[in-house]
Amino acid sequence: MPPYRSHIHGQVAWLAALDVACLAAGCAIGSITRFAPEEWGDYVVSHMDGWLILISGVVVANYLAGGYRLQATYSRFNLVVTWLFSLIFATVILSVTSYGWFRLLLGRGVLFLSLASYSIVSLALKLFVYRALFRSEWFVCRCAIMGTGRRAREVRAILESKWVLPAHRVVAFLSEIRPEAQRAEPGGIMDGVPVLLFRAEETEELLRGLGVDLVVAGCEDSPDARASDANLRRLRFRGVEVLTAPAVVEIYCGRTPLELVNEAYLTDIALISEGPGVAHWKRLADIVFSLLALAAFAPVSAVIALAIKLAEPGAPVLYVQERVGRFGQPFRIRKFRTMRQDAEADTGPVWAGPDDPRVTPLGRFLRRFRLDEIPQFLNVLVGEMSIVGPRPERPEIACELEKVIPYFRERENVMPGLTGWAQIRYPYGRTVEDAVRKLEYDLYYIKHMSLALDLQIVLSTLRIIFLGVPANGE
Repeated sequence: MPPYRSHIHGQVAWLAALDVACLAAGCAIGSITRFAPEEWGDYVVSHMDGWLILISGVVVANYLAGGYRLQATYSRFNLVVTWLFSLIFATVILSVTSYGWFRLLLGRGVLFLSLASYSIVSLALKLFVYRALFRSEWFVCRCAIMGTGRRAREVRAILESKWVLPAHRVVAFLSEIRPEAQRAEPGGIMDGVPVLLFRAEETEELLRGLGVDLVVAGCEDSPDARASDANLRRLRFRGVEVLTAPAVVEIYCGRTPLELVNEAYLTDIALISEGPGVAHWKRLADIVFSLLALAAFAPVSAVIALAIKLAEPGAPVLYVQERVGRFGQPFRIRKFRTMRQDAEADTGPVWAGPDDPRVTPLGRFLRRFRLDEIPQFLNVLVGEMSIVGPRPERPEIACELEKVIPYFRERENVMPGLTGWAQIRYPYGRTVEDAVRKLEYDLYYIKHMSLALDLQIVLSTLRIIFLGVPANGE
């Protein structure tokens, strides 16, 4: 196996092995705590199939949720989400298996103690040990950036961010010498990193000498700076990872730059969004979640309706507005009224903002805790919306944005949502530039759509609502 891939696969194998060790320790602690010293060993042996299914379920769930993916932004919150997803997944798998094969059934007491012990050991390691481990010299990913301009600096800032694990270190900026150049100026230093001049045919030899694990291409100032592309492709066969600058943004920042989008890309994400697996599970989760939410919020809804009537007696309680749904189909969204009744009498449809003067004092409170969106669970229940997805836009605003933002309508290939990846990653926006950035987050969500990502978005939304944590995009 090539050196770099061996290096990365070795890291992933270590993470999975440590997780299995934590699970084994948790199962042992759970059994010892639950049974007498002379009994717990026999219990473990007699239920070995059940333990293996439990351990396998947690490991598979961690893998599916990205728990062993090192080249990603690694936050404490994501760790907790991954841990929660893996426990739910493993418990469901064990429960389903137990019905078909009764002797695999583990006692609820020992199962609870085992998972609790595993959680304490695993989270403690990941929260306090892994971060230091991933920043050690053994895990450092050595990077070279092809280019010396603004984009090269931006890519370096992303790669060397403290939130990116394993640690990345940019060891050189590379500037290609054009064939027509008579002589090259000295490379020099840029932001403390050496700038190395090279010719296209020297690419492979230069990078091998630097001991580079990752090369980022496409950061050149000149649009025709592509002479070394063939050399970079050859590097992949020698184990060096090669990414473009837009791909770095997608992987490490969680958004898809529009410059990365083309017809082939759109075809790929259309196949993902139209696949039956995720769509069916999402719909089932939407129905269950919306029914539970409507029942739980029924008393709160009654109080809100009464408060709106008292605050503005002549105004309707619900605000009904047309939005653009999946495949561009219009539907009517329902919200508790938060603005004055004549809010758009003079202006027509305009973007809402965090300090919108049209919002009433009661409406400001409802928006702060997203209580105005409770009626939208009805839209989810009837299949017009999903719990998670791109926020539906007003037809008038969507038409305007479509004229100036390429591929804006692609976000309508999936069901709109109550909350979404763009909402937890980017704050309120009122400009075309803000709409572009949110579209990039929406396209990323469509490409990477999964139940694990949906769970992360829902929990992040709750954290933003109740703890006041701001949207955490870069």
